[in-house]
Amino acid sequence: MTLDFQKLVLYSFAQQKWENLVTMTQPAYPAWSHDGKCVYFANPYMDPKEPVYRICLSDRNLEHIVDLSDAGRLAEGRFGRWTGLAPDDSILATRDISIEEIYALHTRFP
Repeated sequence: MTLDFQKLVLYSFAQQKWENLVTMTQPAYPAWSHDGKCVYFANPYMDPKEPVYRICLSDRNLEHIVDLSDAGRLAEGRFGRWTGLAPDDSILATRDISIEEIYALHTRFP
């Protein structure tokens, strides 16, 4: 990501240069797919639908994956609303449904 948060860029060690993948206001939390072929990222700051996108290195086409606005109130952290990837590349996000609900898990491991 560039310092002005306007571009998602990729450095090619073979060519020793930067390549612009996406120009968009504040792409956030870029994450590589587990096969290393695509980059997923969110754009929660400028779009109320809170979209998540993917760009694959093979064709460089930007693909809209999902809007997180229907997921309910997403938790705000220090750097905005976090998104990431599960081991199967499904989208993860933190959700804030209340400050009064506290859960605990008690278990014994072998």
